Amino acid sequence: MPSSHAALVACLCTTIAFHSGLDSDVFILAFGFYLVTIRDAVGVRRANGVQAKMLNDMGRALEQKGLYEYKKIKEVQGHTPLEVFVGSLLGFFIGVAFSVL
Repeated sequence: MPSSHAALVACLCTTIAFHSGLDSDVFILAFGFYLVTIRDAVGVRRANGVQAKMLNDMGRALEQKGLYEYKKIKEVQGHTPLEVFVGSLLGFFIGVAFSVL
């Protein structure tokens, strides 16, 4: 259910924030990495999965009519926003736990 990618980068940002501070260069870099990872998980990979599903549907329809021999492509669905949110929360709390303990 939760996104492991979101959890990992959220934990990374949290531990860096505790150890280096929110105004450090390395935190800004980690936060940028977090934003890119989240955007990829929710937006880009999800859009690719929807597009692949549509292409497979069109290819199947053409193959049933005998017009084209279609080879199915892989459908990677990405993550829903809820999965990314839960993964980010989980990563944040794990990062807090390791930084405080």
